[in-house]
Amino acid sequence: METLLIETAPGVITQTYLNRGGDKLIIWHHGMPSPRPFSPQMAELFNSYGYTVAIPLRQGYAKSTAVGRRPIAEDTKVTKAVVAHLGFDEFITTGFSAGGARALADLALLDNVTQGIDFAGLVPSTEEFNPFENAPEDELEFFDLIREFGPELKEQFTQWAPGFLANDPMAEFANADEETKAWANSPDAQFRFAQRAIAFESGVEGWMLDEYSALVDYGFDVSTITKPLQIIHGDADTNVHLACSVWLHSKVASSTLKIVPDFGHSRIFSLEIIEEALKNL
Repeated sequence: METLLIETAPGVITQTYLNRGGDKLIIWHHGMPSPRPFSPQMAELFNSYGYTVAIPLRQGYAKSTAVGRRPIAEDTKVTKAVVAHLGFDEFITTGFSAGGARALADLALLDNVTQGIDFAGLVPSTEEFNPFENAPEDELEFFDLIREFGPELKEQFTQWAPGFLANDPMAEFANADEETKAWANSPDAQFRFAQRAIAFESGVEGWMLDEYSALVDYGFDVSTITKPLQIIHGDADTNVHLACSVWLHSKVASSTLKIVPDFGHSRIFSLEIIEEALKNL
C-alpha cells in the first residue's frame, strides 16, 4: 500500500495508507491502537472486487497531526477531506472495533457515503445502553482516569505502552480450537500482528486521544442513520461485547446483523468474513 500525507485541515496532516484497486472507494477505519496497512492478501481481496481502499490514520498516530481532545463526530471532517483529495464523489465506509464508531459517524453525518460495514464496533454510552456494563472494576477505574484527562495521563500511557508491545499476540490463541489457530498463523493475521509498533511511532498521544474519544459523547445519534449498514460480530468476542452490536441493530432500521459463531474480536477481521461482507455490498 502507498503511504500518503494528506492535509485534511490547515496545518493538519493525516497519514493515509492507499491501495489502488478500482473505481469504487472504501474508507477503512482502523482499530485502537492499531493503525496499519492491509496485508498483501487483504489488499488483493479488495482489488478483486474492484475497490480502492484508503485507511486514514487518526490523530497522533504515526505522522498524523495530534490536534487534541475531540468527539468522534469530528473525525468525519477528516474522512470527507481524504475522499475529496482522492477525487471520489462518493464512498463506502467501513471500520473495525474503534474504527466501527467512525464508520457510524460517517453514515450519520456525511451525505456522500452510500453504505457501511461495522465489524465488532464500539457504540456510544447512552442512558438506554451502557457498553461497559460488564467491564471489570479495574477497567472502569482506568476509564475514569482517561475521562478526567489529567496532566499525568500522558505519562501513564507512556508507562503502559511497552507492556502493550511486549504482549505476545499469539498467547491468546494458545488454547484455541485448531481452526482459530490456523487463522492466527495465516500470513494475513501474522502481517497484522507484526504492525503493532506503528501506533507508537510518534509516542502515545494517538492511543491516549483515541481512548478518550471512545469514552465521551460521540457527537451524533446512531438512530439517525438511514443508509444500509452491515453489522458483523463474533459471539466469542471478549473485547467488544456482542450486546453492543445487538443494541446498534435495534437502533438502526436500515441495518442487518450477522453473528459469527465462535469468532473472537481479532478474527472477525479475517479474509473469509471480509469477502462475505464485500459480496453483500
